[in-house]
Amino acid sequence: MAGAIEILGNALLFLLVYGMSATVDINSLLAQLKNVKALLTGAFLQFFLLPFLGFVIVKVLNLNDVLGVMILVITSSPGGSFSNWYVDV
Repeated sequence: MAGAIEILGNALLFLLVYGMSATVDINSLLAQLKNVKALLTGAFLQFFLLPFLGFVIVKVLNLNDVLGVMILVITSSPGGSFSNWYVDV
């Protein structure tokens, strides 16, 4: 029964993500992909600044190992909506 629930959950998640992506206007997407400054800014903030700030928080607050790893995983995982997968183990 648990296996069936996991499969159903994954199928529903797939349909949700697919449904959200199906509503994207292709012309709008292409226009945004040409905005190199915005893309580079987003990549820098997501992959460098956010993980660095997570590291600083762990060091400044002197967090224990469990909380420190939790903060680092969350701040190092781009795509906030998918970061919830880490707590589903």
